[in-house]
Amino acid sequence: MKVTKTYFMLMAADVGRAASFYKKVFGLKPGYESPDWTELVQNGTTVALHGGGTTAERDTGLGFYVDDIEAACAAVASSGGRVVKRPEERPGEGITLATAVDTEGNRFSIAEPTPR
Repeated sequence: MKVTKTYFMLMAADVGRAASFYKKVFGLKPGYESPDWTELVQNGTTVALHGGGTTAERDTGLGFYVDDIEAACAAVASSGGRVVKRPEERPGEGITLATAVDTEGNRFSIAEPTPR
């Protein structure tokens, strides 16, 4: 058996709205797109959006490393999401970390490596 693709699936009340959010904020590129299932790709990772969800806030485990966490947080807010935990340095972990929520209630992390 050979694994041909790995994806991270998020539920969405509105797949198109969710796809637009991730395209605008993180520059994810469209792969397959439909009203009920859309795949967005970047750097070998696929984020799949599945219809039928709600906008109730929930943890996902999804995270993005960025080179400018303040710009990423601003992009989240200007694209309809919310930053629920402002960036804070995590001593001993080598990152500054923020928590955000997309337009569909999916909570995710944003991290920026700190200089060593």
